[in-house]
Amino acid sequence: MSYICSICNKEHDKISGVMACVHSHEPAKLTGGSTDYYKVRVDRPTSGGEPYTAECNDIIEALNMEYDVANAFKAAWRVAALRQGRGKPGQDSAVYDGEKIVFFGQRIIERAK
Repeated sequence: MSYICSICNKEHDKISGVMACVHSHEPAKLTGGSTDYYKVRVDRPTSGGEPYTAECNDIIEALNMEYDVANAFKAAWRVAALRQGRGKPGQDSAVYDGEKIVFFGQRIIERAK
């Protein structure tokens, strides 16, 4: 079974069921623009159809997320990207983004009351 790497967009074989890209990827650079850690390849869409690359901001805009919801979502996205070895440059743990999720989660709760 194979997959498309979300970083290099090349097809690779899964090794023992694990996605393992053989390419050496340069860490994402912070430029203020769209970066690879905010992209993910969807190989088998739930509703069917062709594989595609989803971007965090596209989902935020499509769902018309409020500021606090969008920030919690982006923080959760970065935690998942970090776990896959595609984290934000300089990020070596999920603590910072975990704290952001709690902070913005409290704002969501307060706004909903």
